[in-house]
Amino acid sequence: MAKREVITISQPPKFHYSMGIKTEQFVFVAGVDADVDPRTGEAIIGIEAQTRHCLETIKEILEAGGSSLENVVSTTVYLQHAEDFLKMNEVYKSYFPKDPPARATIPSGLLRPSMLVEIQCIALRSFGQ
Repeated sequence: MAKREVITISQPPKFHYSMGIKTEQFVFVAGVDADVDPRTGEAIIGIEAQTRHCLETIKEILEAGGSSLENVVSTTVYLQHAEDFLKMNEVYKSYFPKDPPARATIPSGLLRPSMLVEIQCIALRSFGQ
């Protein structure tokens, strides 16, 4: 039977879900939103800042799960407003500068109007971790 383990980081999820799950081969990262910094309680304003915060949180989850951004094979990006795509994409490109993962980008009504972006991903695990 395959083993799975919940990944925890310094900022716990707001609701009943795991931020990440690691198996022998993969790390699955739940949707990460970024309208409020959970460490400070401060609002994060603008699509670029929220995208950056999402990807920094994803990076932290991946590293805690024995992976990295370089090992991401697939992402799904949810946008509150389709017109934010180009700005989101500029930040996104800086986190995946070479051989970017497969990606779907979906304009959708996110849970709160202040949420401009939510990102989830799947990554390969680094061996030996």
